[in-house]
Amino acid sequence: MSAARVALLANRLAFGDRDRIAAAIDMPAMVRLGFDPATEVFTPDPAHRLLGYEVCAVAGCGSEAWCRDRLCGGCATRRAKDPERPLEEFFAAGIPGRRPGERLCVVCRLPGASRPAAANGLCLSCDRMRLTRHQSVAAYVEGDGTFEPASPRPTLGTCAVVSCGRLVARQVHGLCEAHDQAWRAAGRPALETFSCHALPCRGDRQGRVVLTGLPPQVICEVLLGIQSSLAAGRRVMPTDLRAAVDHLRRQQVTSVAHVDGTELTAAVCRFLALCADQAALVSADAESEREKDVWDLRHWGKRGRLSFVGGSSLHQNGRTSSSPITQRWLKEAAKAWAADALSSRGKMAVQTTLNALGTLSEHLARRDDLGALPAALRRKDVEAFLARLGHLEATGAMTPYVRRRVVDTVAKFLRECRSLGLTGPGGPMAGLLDEVALRRGDRPPPVHRDPEDLGRALPEVVMSQLLSEESLALLEEMAGPTARAAVELAAGVGRRTSELCALSFSCLDYDSHVSDDGEQRASPVLVHDMPKVGARSCRLPINDREARIISAQQARVQAAFPQTPPEHLVLFPRALKNPDGTRPVSASWLAWVMRRWVDALDRLDGPERDATGLPVPFPRERVFPYAFRHSFAQRHADAGTPVDTLKELLGHGTVRVTLTYYRVTARRKRAAQDALGPLQLDARGGRVRPGISELGSSEALREQVGQVAVPFGVCTEPTNVGAEGHSCPFRHRCVGCEYFRTDPSFQPELEGYLAQLLEDRERLAAAAPALAEWARADAVPSPGEIEAVRRLVRANAEVLAGCDEEERERIHAAIATVRTERAALATTFPVEFRGLARQSRPTLFPTIERAARRKEATGG
Repeated sequence: MSAARVALLANRLAFGDRDRIAAAIDMPAMVRLGFDPATEVFTPDPAHRLLGYEVCAVAGCGSEAWCRDRLCGGCATRRAKDPERPLEEFFAAGIPGRRPGERLCVVCRLPGASRPAAANGLCLSCDRMRLTRHQSVAAYVEGDGTFEPASPRPTLGTCAVVSCGRLVARQVHGLCEAHDQAWRAAGRPALETFSCHALPCRGDRQGRVVLTGLPPQVICEVLLGIQSSLAAGRRVMPTDLRAAVDHLRRQQVTSVAHVDGTELTAAVCRFLALCADQAALVSADAESEREKDVWDLRHWGKRGRLSFVGGSSLHQNGRTSSSPITQRWLKEAAKAWAADALSSRGKMAVQTTLNALGTLSEHLARRDDLGALPAALRRKDVEAFLARLGHLEATGAMTPYVRRRVVDTVAKFLRECRSLGLTGPGGPMAGLLDEVALRRGDRPPPVHRDPEDLGRALPEVVMSQLLSEESLALLEEMAGPTARAAVELAAGVGRRTSELCALSFSCLDYDSHVSDDGEQRASPVLVHDMPKVGARSCRLPINDREARIISAQQARVQAAFPQTPPEHLVLFPRALKNPDGTRPVSASWLAWVMRRWVDALDRLDGPERDATGLPVPFPRERVFPYAFRHSFAQRHADAGTPVDTLKELLGHGTVRVTLTYYRVTARRKRAAQDALGPLQLDARGGRVRPGISELGSSEALREQVGQVAVPFGVCTEPTNVGAEGHSCPFRHRCVGCEYFRTDPSFQPELEGYLAQLLEDRERLAAAAPALAEWARADAVPSPGEIEAVRRLVRANAEVLAGCDEEERERIHAAIATVRTERAALATTFPVEFRGLARQSRPTLFPTIERAARRKEATGG
């Protein structure tokens, strides 16, 4: 681990917390996994899905097989000496005379009388006796005419090294053969020191991880790391565990937080970092965390960290550095406020406030007293802070949006600190005057949106390039089929990125309905949750293309995780720390994948063209997962989907949020007006402006102020226009009025109205007993009205048919534009918001008020 990481974890982990760490370990579960508390040896099951390993295929070996052909290191070395021998025969031959862990003397191998073999298959004592007698090994073991057969010698016990457990080879030192050689190679240090810190024998590779000899707190931290790894779905290899434990033993540390892992592999470093992180987490709580300058938000049930000493924060103009809070009183107030705010707000909202306070702290540090005394602040300091923000905006160091957000955030922070009592006696902000506040008038003017801003929706030409087979093939090559399926589905269904990533395996369903031809059909729907608005099991109609994408992804997931029940699977499982396929990919992963993919594309051509007629490159930074949601909304808006319908499709709480997804620039409006103005028809189906191909500026302005919207078109009758459509002198008989105008953009409404008229005529003709003659005559649509509507439908169709292909595409684009704008306005609001009605004043004493009015009316 790096020095900064070591310092951070050492600061977070307090000594004497071993009891807390031990209490967090599920010891019965660790025992079931293979930990022996008596010997402090961890031996996992080779078949475990996260801790397991492959056992050497040689009969009687039992070591871990990390080499080719399912062999351990020792067997692979023996196999290299006899490569011509058949592999299966080599497996079956086994290792004669070898027991798990070590070889025993051929004589001294009885319980209580066993010693390790050294040379010629005999222990050191037996071999020395054989040499003294000048016997062969067989004569020594079986006896000859001079000597009796050899008898087993009493065992010498186990090795003095606490992490070993092997049999002693030489009684004088009390060490096994391997540790005896290591002790001699180390310069024969004191046996007490060597036995405590020596590493286990390298020949022991049967899944065993010896924790004996480590301090009790370190053992607890390692076990907690193993438990946390399994809970997170991390793969833990025995080799990595042994490397981590051996390194801890060499370093002689009292806590994993103090280990230096610069020479270790990445996997071992990650495991040690996890051990230290989990130990620090269980050793602290929310109260102890409040004393630190960087909070671990897991104590509040959230993810990430909260910094009071500055760092990086994502502003509108990119990733910038936020200033630290240097005044002690302001930092303590920020901590008290943050501890209260985290109960109801998210991490980003709180961190945004801290970033704004960093800007305030940086300004207060310009004072002579560095802003250290809250009682010394006055209104002039607030005015200077506002002036400083204005200067930063003028120099380009701060955007107008960030400036307004900083002012609003600091104003809210000061109000809430006062409501929490932090300015009272004994509080961190004690003595702060009431004049040190940001008023409503201190807010900068609102940031007006550029009328030519296209919003975050991607143009159709860009979407076509992104979803082309060539681009998607590159995405699949870079990130795999799961990423490709997620991107394709995101572009088609327009869900929030977090909702898309969290889709369940069974998110595809079908709705049965009867089609126009009378056959029973099934239409695909996407079943998903929208946690942001508290909606569950929402059903979104989708196309067959999206259904095929989901079905193909389901097949891949089921093939990758055949043992997991489908009801537990997710549609887009993450690749790492996910052995069962139950954990979905994250929104940040999808954003990272898309950024790499878009940057790797050769070129993205936007809809704009330069002076030479070549397409202008589209900004790559505008392509991100959430832009697909805006594109989905814009696509529906261009098709004329009413805003209240789109609100339900997007899962918004209010129409106001949905309206932010509609973007019709002034340039597009004028282009649509130029394209549709010459095609305007009167009530008889004739062209109002025959021979005109484009409206002039004055003509376009006159059209905007000289007409009012009515069903299926516009009205130019002066009285009705002056009354904003509320004073029609002809009872709204639009299709028979000479002041009525329509164009091809109203064709869907006209066709729908015609179908309704025909249906009403057939239905009302059969309602003779229910209606009087005069009522039926007035209710049944007249043949003249039906013919007038039919004539307008035909006229619009003929107008479009008479245009060439290029002109027709221009007209269709104009129709999409005006229908988008029309859909954004086709909603109703409560009348009190339009000023048409107001609530009456409450009457608290009706009798007294009536008497007063009567007295006023009678003059006395």
